[in-house]
Amino acid sequence: MKRAAFGIALAVVLAALAAPELPRYAAERRVGWATSAFRALLDRASDPETGRNLVAVGQLALRTAARLPGDPRPWVLAGSSCLVTGQPDRALEYYREGFATGERPEIDLNLGRAYAALKRDDSARAAYVRAGWINPEILDGLSPEDKQPALAETKRLAAALARGELDAAPPLPSEERR
Repeated sequence: MKRAAFGIALAVVLAALAAPELPRYAAERRVGWATSAFRALLDRASDPETGRNLVAVGQLALRTAARLPGDPRPWVLAGSSCLVTGQPDRALEYYREGFATGERPEIDLNLGRAYAALKRDDSARAAYVRAGWINPEILDGLSPEDKQPALAETKRLAAALARGELDAAPPLPSEERR
């Protein structure tokens, strides 16, 4: 009898400890599913439903943001959905929300893509250089005409840092400086 009571008490304690994490696990699965769906939709860009489906995937990702505090993935996915459906201003808003969780090279890269879509080339270049500064490999996702100047500037800045001539990382685009 004591053993059964102990087992029940242990199960109740474990359930109480796990319960607060269940919504986060569900949100993690939802973001994973949305990311997979986003990638699959990009492969079917010629399908007329793709645009609507990309927007739906972005909205699904946004619904998980509150359950994943400090996680930029829902914001980046929502921004990317907007960017590929021709809404760069809205994409910037979502990337900024993601950026508020902490700087990551994929956010800088996507900020640059949104600025490029808005023909704000100086801001796009600054964002690409900042992304490359954090992780040069991320620049492989850019076209050669965007990648080469950003990579060259990143290398120039790295050499200046090695010579002791640089006292700060390359700046963010002026619109993103706080």
